[in-house]
Amino acid sequence: MPDSTIFALGGAGGDAEPDSYVENSLSTIAGGASWAQLIGDSTGNNHNNTDASFDEGIHNAKFFGRGTSNTWECNRSFFAFDLSGESGTVASAQFKVYSDNLGDTGTDQSTVYLVSWNTLDGDTGDFDRPGTMTNYGNTQISTTEGYHTIDINSAGITAINNAVGSGILNTGLIGNYDKTGADPGTSNEVKIKIFYANSTGTSKDPKLELTLATSGYSHKVVSLAAGSIGKVNGVATANIGKVNSVD
Repeated sequence: MPDSTIFALGGAGGDAEPDSYVENSLSTIAGGASWAQLIGDSTGNNHNNTDASFDEGIHNAKFFGRGTSNTWECNRSFFAFDLSGESGTVASAQFKVYSDNLGDTGTDQSTVYLVSWNTLDGDTGDFDRPGTMTNYGNTQISTTEGYHTIDINSAGITAINNAVGSGILNTGLIGNYDKTGADPGTSNEVKIKIFYANSTGTSKDPKLELTLATSGYSHKVVSLAAGSIGKVNGVATANIGKVNSVD
Protein backbone atom coordinates (compact mmCIF):
# COMPACT_ATOMS: atom_id res chain seq x y z
CA MET A 1 0.00 0.00 0.00
CA PRO A 2 1.30 3.48 -0.83
CA ASP A 3 1.89 5.97 1.97
CA SER A 4 0.06 8.70 0.08
CA THR A 5 -2.24 8.98 -2.94
CA ILE A 6 -2.41 12.31 -4.75
CA PHE A 7 -5.14 12.83 -7.34
CA ALA A 8 -4.54 15.09 -10.33
CA LEU A 9 -5.88 18.62 -10.06
CA GLY A 10 -9.22 18.96 -11.86
CA GLY A 11 -11.18 21.70 -13.61
CA ALA A 12 -14.47 21.03 -11.84
CA GLY A 13 -12.90 21.90 -8.50
CA GLY A 14 -11.58 25.22 -9.73
CA ASP A 15 -7.98 24.08 -9.33
CA ALA A 16 -5.21 26.31 -10.61
CA GLU A 17 -3.77 23.74 -13.03
CA PRO A 18 -6.54 21.25 -13.94
CA ASP A 19 -5.75 18.19 -15.99
CA SER A 20 -6.49 18.63 -19.66
CA TYR A 21 -5.75 17.73 -23.24
CA VAL A 22 -4.70 19.77 -26.24
CA GLU A 23 -5.42 18.70 -29.81
CA ASN A 24 -3.26 19.75 -32.72
CA SER A 25 -3.38 19.00 -36.44
CA LEU A 26 -1.49 20.07 -39.53
CA SER A 27 -2.24 19.62 -43.22
CA THR A 28 -0.04 20.08 -46.26
CA ILE A 29 -3.03 21.79 -47.89
CA ALA A 30 -2.76 24.56 -45.29
CA GLY A 31 1.02 24.87 -45.60
CA GLY A 32 2.04 22.18 -43.17
CA ALA A 33 5.20 20.30 -43.99
CA SER A 34 5.85 17.42 -41.60
CA TRP A 35 5.19 15.53 -38.37
CA ALA A 36 8.25 17.24 -36.88
CA GLN A 37 6.68 20.63 -37.57
CA LEU A 38 3.45 19.56 -35.88
CA ILE A 39 4.96 18.25 -32.65
CA GLY A 40 7.23 21.29 -32.48
CA ASP A 41 4.32 23.75 -32.58
CA SER A 42 4.14 26.15 -29.64
CA THR A 43 0.31 26.08 -29.65
CA GLY A 44 -2.39 23.56 -30.46
CA ASN A 45 -5.79 23.92 -32.11
CA ASN A 46 -8.06 23.07 -29.19
CA HIS A 47 -7.75 22.96 -25.40
CA ASN A 48 -10.14 21.21 -22.99
CA ASN A 49 -10.03 20.87 -19.20
CA THR A 50 -13.66 20.01 -18.49
CA ASP A 51 -14.22 16.61 -20.13
CA ALA A 52 -14.49 13.52 -17.94
CA SER A 53 -12.83 11.45 -20.67
CA PHE A 54 -11.71 11.73 -24.28
CA ASP A 55 -11.27 8.95 -26.84
CA GLU A 56 -8.23 10.69 -28.29
CA GLY A 57 -6.58 11.94 -25.10
CA ILE A 58 -3.36 10.76 -26.71
CA HIS A 59 -3.31 10.65 -30.50
CA ASN A 60 -0.47 10.20 -32.98
CA ALA A 61 -1.66 9.70 -36.56
CA LYS A 62 -1.18 10.52 -40.23
CA PHE A 63 -3.94 10.48 -42.83
CA PHE A 64 -3.95 10.82 -46.59
CA GLY A 65 -6.03 13.70 -47.85
CA ARG A 66 -6.95 14.90 -51.31
CA GLY A 67 -4.48 14.08 -54.03
CA THR A 68 -1.02 14.02 -52.48
CA SER A 69 -1.94 15.95 -49.33
CA ASN A 70 -1.28 14.64 -45.81
CA THR A 71 -2.77 15.48 -42.45
CA TRP A 72 -1.05 14.76 -39.14
CA GLU A 73 -2.73 14.81 -35.72
CA CYS A 74 -1.08 14.94 -32.31
CA ASN A 75 -2.93 15.16 -28.99
CA ARG A 76 -1.30 15.39 -25.57
CA SER A 77 -2.76 15.04 -22.06
CA PHE A 78 -1.51 16.92 -19.01
CA PHE A 79 -1.66 16.28 -15.28
CA ALA A 80 -0.60 18.42 -12.34
CA PHE A 81 -0.16 17.10 -8.81
CA ASP A 82 -0.11 19.38 -5.78
CA LEU A 83 2.61 18.01 -3.48
CA SER A 84 2.87 21.09 -1.25
CA GLY A 85 1.07 19.30 1.58
CA GLU A 86 3.30 16.23 1.49
CA SER A 87 6.37 15.59 3.64
CA GLY A 88 9.19 13.10 3.93
CA THR A 89 11.40 11.58 1.25
CA VAL A 90 9.72 9.64 -1.54
CA ALA A 91 11.52 6.37 -2.31
CA SER A 92 9.22 5.10 -5.08
CA ALA A 93 6.12 6.23 -6.91
CA GLN A 94 3.60 5.11 -9.50
CA PHE A 95 1.48 7.13 -11.89
CA LYS A 96 -1.87 5.51 -12.63
CA VAL A 97 -4.16 6.57 -15.46
CA TYR A 98 -7.56 5.06 -16.25
CA SER A 99 -7.35 4.44 -19.97
CA ASP A 100 -8.05 2.22 -22.96
CA ASN A 101 -6.27 1.56 -26.26
CA LEU A 102 -8.63 2.34 -29.16
CA GLY A 103 -5.92 2.37 -31.82
CA ASP A 104 -3.32 -0.06 -33.11
CA THR A 105 -1.96 -2.56 -30.59
CA GLY A 106 1.70 -2.94 -31.52
CA THR A 107 4.35 -2.00 -28.98
CA ASP A 108 5.09 1.39 -30.54
CA GLN A 109 1.40 2.21 -30.97
CA SER A 110 0.39 1.28 -27.42
CA THR A 111 3.31 2.79 -25.49
CA VAL A 112 2.84 6.11 -23.70
CA TYR A 113 5.36 8.20 -21.80
CA LEU A 114 5.00 10.33 -18.69
CA VAL A 115 7.29 13.33 -19.10
CA SER A 116 8.10 16.62 -17.42
CA TRP A 117 6.05 19.59 -18.60
CA ASN A 118 5.67 23.33 -18.25
CA THR A 119 3.29 25.05 -15.85
CA LEU A 120 -0.22 24.56 -17.24
CA ASP A 121 -1.79 27.88 -18.28
CA GLY A 122 -5.13 26.40 -19.28
CA ASP A 123 -5.01 27.24 -22.98
CA THR A 124 -3.74 25.92 -26.32
CA GLY A 125 -0.25 27.11 -25.39
CA ASP A 126 0.02 24.14 -23.04
CA PHE A 127 0.85 22.12 -26.16
CA ASP A 128 4.31 23.72 -26.22
CA ARG A 129 7.09 21.29 -25.30
CA PRO A 130 9.47 22.16 -22.46
CA GLY A 131 12.98 23.18 -23.46
CA THR A 132 14.15 20.00 -21.80
CA MET A 133 11.60 17.19 -21.69
CA THR A 134 12.54 14.53 -19.13
CA ASN A 135 11.12 11.03 -19.32
CA TYR A 136 9.64 9.80 -16.02
CA GLY A 137 8.65 6.33 -17.26
CA ASN A 138 6.41 4.53 -19.74
CA THR A 139 3.89 1.74 -20.09
CA GLN A 140 1.79 0.00 -22.72
CA ILE A 141 -1.95 0.65 -22.74
CA SER A 142 -4.01 -2.49 -23.28
CA THR A 143 -7.39 -2.82 -24.95
CA THR A 144 -8.99 -3.40 -21.54
CA GLU A 145 -10.36 -0.21 -20.01
CA GLY A 146 -8.91 0.29 -16.54
CA TYR A 147 -5.96 1.66 -14.63
CA HIS A 148 -2.57 1.39 -16.33
CA THR A 149 0.53 1.98 -14.25
CA ILE A 150 3.82 3.73 -14.88
CA ASP A 151 6.61 3.00 -12.41
CA ILE A 152 8.33 6.34 -11.92
CA ASN A 153 12.05 6.26 -12.66
CA SER A 154 14.86 7.99 -10.74
CA ALA A 155 14.50 11.25 -12.69
CA GLY A 156 10.82 11.34 -11.79
CA ILE A 157 11.50 10.56 -8.13
CA THR A 158 13.93 13.49 -8.01
CA ALA A 159 11.29 15.79 -9.52
CA ILE A 160 8.70 14.55 -7.03
CA ASN A 161 10.98 15.13 -4.05
CA ASN A 162 11.78 18.61 -5.33
CA ALA A 163 8.04 19.41 -5.25
CA VAL A 164 7.24 17.70 -1.93
CA GLY A 165 6.30 20.28 0.68
CA SER A 166 6.55 23.20 -1.69
CA GLY A 167 4.97 22.93 -5.10
CA ILE A 168 3.19 21.31 -8.03
CA LEU A 169 4.53 18.53 -10.23
CA ASN A 170 3.57 19.16 -13.87
CA THR A 171 3.52 16.24 -16.28
CA GLY A 172 2.55 15.41 -19.83
CA LEU A 173 1.38 12.04 -21.13
CA ILE A 174 2.35 11.55 -24.77
CA GLY A 175 2.45 8.87 -27.45
CA ASN A 176 5.51 7.01 -28.66
CA TYR A 177 5.83 8.87 -31.98
CA ASP A 178 5.47 12.19 -30.17
CA LYS A 179 8.27 11.17 -27.81
CA THR A 180 10.66 9.83 -30.46
CA GLY A 181 9.83 12.29 -33.22
CA ALA A 182 9.34 9.52 -35.79
CA ASP A 183 6.53 10.08 -38.31
CA PRO A 184 3.80 7.53 -37.45
CA GLY A 185 2.91 7.00 -41.11
CA THR A 186 -0.56 6.02 -42.23
CA SER A 187 -0.48 2.53 -40.72
CA ASN A 188 0.51 3.34 -37.12
CA GLU A 189 -2.18 5.06 -35.08
CA VAL A 190 -1.76 5.81 -31.38
CA LYS A 191 -5.27 6.40 -30.06
CA ILE A 192 -5.63 6.24 -26.28
CA LYS A 193 -8.80 7.04 -24.36
CA ILE A 194 -7.97 8.95 -21.19
CA PHE A 195 -10.14 9.58 -18.13
CA TYR A 196 -9.62 12.85 -16.27
CA ALA A 197 -10.25 14.25 -12.80
CA ASN A 198 -13.69 15.45 -13.91
CA SER A 199 -14.87 11.83 -13.89
CA THR A 200 -17.56 11.19 -11.26
CA GLY A 201 -15.96 10.46 -7.89
CA THR A 202 -12.30 9.44 -7.83
CA SER A 203 -12.54 5.82 -9.02
CA LYS A 204 -11.19 6.76 -12.46
CA ASP A 205 -9.10 9.81 -11.58
CA PRO A 206 -5.44 10.05 -12.62
CA LYS A 207 -3.32 9.62 -9.52
CA LEU A 208 0.17 9.52 -8.13
CA GLU A 209 0.89 6.93 -5.45
CA LEU A 210 3.88 7.65 -3.22
CA THR A 211 5.90 5.33 -0.99
CA LEU A 212 8.17 7.02 1.53
CA ALA A 213 11.67 5.99 2.50
CA THR A 214 11.76 4.23 5.87
CA SER A 215 14.30 5.13 8.52
CA GLY A 216 16.25 2.42 10.31
CA TYR A 217 16.97 2.08 14.03
CA SER A 218 18.29 5.24 15.59
CA HIS A 219 19.22 3.83 19.00
CA LYS A 220 22.35 2.06 20.18
CA VAL A 221 22.66 -0.98 22.46
CA VAL A 222 25.72 -0.80 24.75
CA SER A 223 27.26 1.70 22.30
CA LEU A 224 26.64 -0.71 19.41
CA ALA A 225 25.45 0.86 16.15
CA ALA A 226 21.89 0.11 15.05
CA GLY A 227 23.15 -1.68 11.95
CA SER A 228 24.76 -4.33 14.18
CA ILE A 229 21.80 -4.91 16.51
CA GLY A 230 20.91 -8.16 14.77
CA LYS A 231 24.33 -9.53 15.79
CA VAL A 232 24.08 -8.88 19.54
CA ASN A 233 24.56 -12.32 21.08
CA GLY A 234 22.60 -13.79 18.20
CA VAL A 235 19.38 -12.06 19.25
CA ALA A 236 17.07 -11.23 16.35
CA THR A 237 16.35 -7.55 15.73
CA ALA A 238 12.61 -8.15 16.22
CA ASN A 239 13.32 -9.28 19.82
CA ILE A 240 15.81 -6.59 20.81
CA GLY A 241 13.21 -4.83 22.93
CA LYS A 242 13.25 -7.88 25.25
CA VAL A 243 17.02 -7.84 25.84
CA ASN A 244 17.59 -6.45 29.34
CA SER A 245 14.48 -4.29 28.82
CA VAL A 246 16.41 -2.01 26.46
CA ASP A 247 14.12 0.35 24.47
